[in-house]
Amino acid sequence: TEVAGFTCDLRKRTLAMDTDIDTKYLIAKLNDVQRAEGAVFEEGKDNLGGLHFVSVQVDEDDDPAGFWLLRTFPDGL
Repeated sequence: TEVAGFTCDLRKRTLAMDTDIDTKYLIAKLNDVQRAEGAVFEEGKDNLGGLHFVSVQVDEDDDPAGFWLLRTFPDGL
């Protein structure tokens, strides 16, 4: 499975991982603080034409175990 991108749905208060044309996985349900962070994340993606990245770490003091540069495209493309 390839990771295509991450999306914050501010209305549903969710963070989802898109893996292909019609598959999404729920990563988290967002509280008020996380929803505000999600709004900033989505605004940043919009400003960069959909570019964003994800870094995977065991904990915040460890080096990244993986790092991906991703790009999402508007629906309908």
